[in-house]
Amino acid sequence: MIRRLLILFPIIAVFMLTINVGSVQAHSNLASADPPPNASLDASPSLISLTFTEPLEPEFSRFTLRDENGQTIDTPESVVSPENPLVMTMQPGVLPNGLYTVVWRVLSTDGHSTQGSFAFGVGITVTTTAQTPTIDERIPPESAIIRWLNLLSLSLGVGGIGFWTFVWRPATAHGNVLIEKQIDRCISFGWAMIGVSTLLSLLLQASIAADIPLWTALTHPSLGETVTNSRFGQVWIARLVYWLGLGGALWLARKERWLYWIALIIGGQLLLTISLYSHASAVQVDTLASIAGDWLHLTATALWIGGLATFFIVLRHLRHAKSASVEMSRNLTGYFSNFARAAVAGLIVTGGYAAWLQVGSIDALLNTVYGQTLLIKGLLILPLLAISSINLIFTHRGLQRGEILWAKRLRQLVGAEIALGIGVIASVGVLTAIPPARTVLAVRNAEIPPLNVQPYFEMQSGETLMAHLDFSPGYVGENTFRISLYDLEGNPVIDATRVRLRFDHAQQNLGESELRAVLTEEGIYEAVGTNLSIPGDWRIRITIQRPEQFDTILNYTPNVPAMPPPQAPVINDTIPASERLFALMAAGIALLGMGGFFAAQSHPRWLTGSGILSILLLCIGGVFVFASAQTASEVNAVSADTSELSVRDAWMLNMGQGFTGGVYLTIDNPTDAQEQLIGVVTPAAERIELHRTSIDEAGVGRMIETPLIDIPPDNSFSFAPGIYHMMLINLLQDYNEGDTFPITLMFASGETVTVTVQVVSQPLS
Repeated sequence: MIRRLLILFPIIAVFMLTINVGSVQAHSNLASADPPPNASLDASPSLISLTFTEPLEPEFSRFTLRDENGQTIDTPESVVSPENPLVMTMQPGVLPNGLYTVVWRVLSTDGHSTQGSFAFGVGITVTTTAQTPTIDERIPPESAIIRWLNLLSLSLGVGGIGFWTFVWRPATAHGNVLIEKQIDRCISFGWAMIGVSTLLSLLLQASIAADIPLWTALTHPSLGETVTNSRFGQVWIARLVYWLGLGGALWLARKERWLYWIALIIGGQLLLTISLYSHASAVQVDTLASIAGDWLHLTATALWIGGLATFFIVLRHLRHAKSASVEMSRNLTGYFSNFARAAVAGLIVTGGYAAWLQVGSIDALLNTVYGQTLLIKGLLILPLLAISSINLIFTHRGLQRGEILWAKRLRQLVGAEIALGIGVIASVGVLTAIPPARTVLAVRNAEIPPLNVQPYFEMQSGETLMAHLDFSPGYVGENTFRISLYDLEGNPVIDATRVRLRFDHAQQNLGESELRAVLTEEGIYEAVGTNLSIPGDWRIRITIQRPEQFDTILNYTPNVPAMPPPQAPVINDTIPASERLFALMAAGIALLGMGGFFAAQSHPRWLTGSGILSILLLCIGGVFVFASAQTASEVNAVSADTSELSVRDAWMLNMGQGFTGGVYLTIDNPTDAQEQLIGVVTPAAERIELHRTSIDEAGVGRMIETPLIDIPPDNSFSFAPGIYHMMLINLLQDYNEGDTFPITLMFASGETVTVTVQVVSQPLS
């Protein structure tokens, strides 16, 4: 009993190591840069700074600067900040006027490299437009083959040890020296192949880090740097130590067979090193559950597929034993089926969770290389499960009846299972070498944010009319100019015979240009032109001619900024917390249910294959349930935070159809986080804008559009007459006292609040 407890304790310790390991993050992508992509600078930047989404390996991350001819400029080397491994900087010195390209290639701490480039200009205007990002889905053959060999060798080694421990020893009372030697050779071959794949994985990582061919890495300095100066090197050294320890345990186990238990524990640690650099470790949320699930998935696969390979070797040596073959085959099939059922149960649940995590939709499954490879894997697993069911139901019963024919069929069926299993492992090798489907689809669906329009708006009054001028997008280049004319009683002016705009730059002598606006709807005159051709202060003189009246001349003096560079595409691969909660709960409950079922069947023989796997199923199921509890609290916290923002006292004076109305209200923000009002929509008007009233030195009131309104934490913000208001342009119907209509306020946090506006005849205090 004491020996059993001593064996069970390190198994549990390995699991605890699994769930406490630190997470490795996803591929590192450029989050921001200073200067930003496509920036037009007046002077040379003193510092170029790139910020990435994940920590970088300093020895293998760098960027260079190229001139407009594509030649690399001699600059100091870029460095990763020791204080913040997300940031890489360079002091380029004084750069003459011209176009420059930053070319970066980085290696994140998960062992994957990414690269890219962007341009900026010094003393020139950069007109580059934003481009939709792309992602490389090509299958790298060397990487896929090495990863396949790695998984296959671990399956042979760990699965063979599992077969000896869970099937051969309990199924054979007296053993068989010849067969046991064959099992030892099979396990030893698996161990040797693990060593080969371990060395190849180092070469692969060094070639990725230095961007060189695989075999060139043998003599390249990056090989040593990968071992000594990267996180991959630290884990690789640990894996090498585990491999040597496994070899020692296997050597001693030839004399002391109980040491196969120690070898099995070390094999679990070797599998753990794979999970730490899998796609599961790259997720940004629920990382603990995804790593634990991936480790259980690998363990179940290795025990099942590797156990089948060892089983096939044993059956080949039993084929001449006739009656003894039937009896031993019956016993072996019974024991193998017991633990294989638990392994397959865990494999199905964790595989389903991983498929949801890395794919997430039918579109991603059908239209990405990752999804299509996963489909092929599923098509291989289905007949594999069918054959396993045949062996469990029909073959085992036939062997129990003593029919020799079923012993021959068993060998054939197990051989077919092994062929399918090798195909499954090959598909996994491909899956681990290419980007996940969810990431690919997120990149494909990346949205380039529209130009952040900052329209100009100003109101002025003449002796006989009021004129509202607005133009959009408000930058240098083509703009749409809109002049809204009203008489002093607020009626739209529709009889203007000429509305002329003259443009004159205040700082530079560009000459005068002109546009004629035409009536497009009641009281609104429009023109389109590129008259605002350079940044700076402009004077726009509007001349309005009406029948039998003096001309009205109004001067507007907008400051026109240069058009900003296009914004970086937004790649959104986040998973809603509600979906994560459901997936974690479903997987956790399934693992706990299956673990409890197999535990009840195994009680009190906990050191059988089914017993050990039932413990793992229960433990990993507990991890998933714990993660779901954390996700549930996250969902509740978000709900609690967003429910506190409120809007009150919304009103508007009665106003007729086609006129412009003003809405006033108060926003209460009792939270400890600053909010920002970014937009308002309503079905009551053609459009709605946020305005601030400004009084100049001459006492003239001007309305300035303010697209964003900050709402301080633990404070309120009021739209009040004479200060801020929401301008409803072109009301779509008459609004009389007592009427109501809805408006919806949109905030930067993603929250929206809909409030009912009361129409009144007198301003509310």
